Formats: sequence, structure tokens, C-alpha cells
Amino acid sequence: MRVRVFISAIAVFVTGVILSGCGYTFQGTGSVLPKDVTKIYIPTVDNQTAESRFTNLMTESLRERFERFGVVTVVETASEADAILNVEVKSINRQARSVTSGTDTVLQYDATAVLWGEMRRKNGAVLWRNPRITVVKGFGTTTNTVVTTSADFAQSGIDTTTLASLSDSELNRGQEQEALIGLAEDAARTIYDDSVAPDF
Repeated sequence: MRVRVFISAIAVFVTGVILSGCGYTFQGTGSVLPKDVTKIYIPTVDNQTAESRFTNLMTESLRERFERFGVVTVVETASEADAILNVEVKSINRQARSVTSGTDTVLQYDATAVLWGEMRRKNGAVLWRNPRITVVKGFGTTTNTVVTTSADFAQSGIDTTTLASLSDSELNRGQEQEALIGLAEDAARTIYDDSVAPDF
């Protein structure tokens, strides 16, 4: 039994050495930021769109993403921070993905958000910038177009019985809200990966 444990420990150690030697790292274990940048202030995002509900969704998604791995600390005020992350929502658009042939009723939409992001030291030096961050989420408008086997549906908290009882307008509102949440989470992930996480 001891021999097996010893061999397993050696295998884990060797794998770790090989991966680190090849430049691999696990998310949450490193940062591309300078070593003295460990505290980030994330103010409320500047939302240039009519989707006012997206402001809080995006701001909270950013803060949660940056806090998740503990690589940097999200602080409450700019005075506490080593750097400040500013994000601006440029646009949120919906485009029909599929329509019925007879009545041109939209069955599925793609929601697209375009954002700008920048992280600066308090002295103004730019640490990271991306002027065009684009994320897309699809959503159905009728019960027949909702993919109940998708990860997004599984996280929505709606079961198939409840889904069948919803009117198309209720479903549309719910799916649109889920799409906005998904856009915020995907944008936050992209911003974190680009500005903090090391490349694999």
C-alpha cells in the first residue's frame, strides 16, 4: 500500500515538473501583471446602451471573476488599489438567427455585446487594454427553440415542466435575461483571461 502511495506521489510530482517546464500553469496560480500589482479596483461599468439592467450584471460579473481565483484582491476604493480596471459597454444588439418561413416570426436571436476595457496603474500607466471585446449569446423565443440539453438551460433554474407552461412572451423575457447574464459572465471571463491570466 505504501509503495502505491509513493509511486502516485512521484507521478504527481513528475507531471507537475513536466507541465511547469513546458510553460503550463493552472488558472488561478499566476498573473501576467507586474508583481507589485495585487489590488484591483473595479468601478461600476460605464454602460453606453439602453440596457440599464446590464450595468449591475456586468459590474458584479467582473468583480466575481477577479475575486474567484485569489490571484488579485478586489478592493472597495481606488485609494486602496494598485491598479484600476475600467470597462465600458459600447453596444448590445440582437439579431435574428432563425425565422419561420411562413410568418417571418423570429424563433432565435443572437445577442451581441461589444465592450472596451482598460487597466491602468494609479499613475496612469497602461497595464492592459482591449478596445473591442465581443461576446455573443443565442436565445430562443418559443418553447420549441429552447435547447433543454444545453449548459445555459441547466443553469437557468427552469425545468422542462415549467418551460412548457410558459407563454412565448414570458419565455422570451426569461431567455433574454439569461442571455444578458451569459454575456456579462463571458465578457468578464474574457477580460480576466486577457488582463491577468497567463497564457497556456
